[in-house]
Amino acid sequence: YDVTVTTNDQLLVADFDHHCIYTFTLDGNYVSKFVTKGPGRGQLSEPCGLTTDLYGFILVSDTANHRVSFFNEDGKFVHCFGSRGSDDGKFDRPFGIALSPTGNIYVSDYRNKRVQVFSTT
Repeated sequence: YDVTVTTNDQLLVADFDHHCIYTFTLDGNYVSKFVTKGPGRGQLSEPCGLTTDLYGFILVSDTANHRVSFFNEDGKFVHCFGSRGSDDGKFDRPFGIALSPTGNIYVSDYRNKRVQVFSTT
């Protein structure tokens, strides 16, 4: 449902229905697919939002797993945060994700009807 461009000029596409991230050249040529479907660390279930940070990390709102997952530019899992719930730092179907110029992470938390802000400092 979302697209972003990496710091090394690759186009990333989040595929909600197939539970993965596709990588393309900026000309639209397919490069690879990363991530498998599932609830485990490094797996995705209904990825929706997608962005990259200044360090090249790929941030994905992992909707059905109720978390935000981080991958490096090669698609290797780095870490994740969040779990299902309504407390601060928890999500109920996170959809959109964005970064501010100062590095704050904004996550739209669909079923909790809010946007949560996380500091990276």
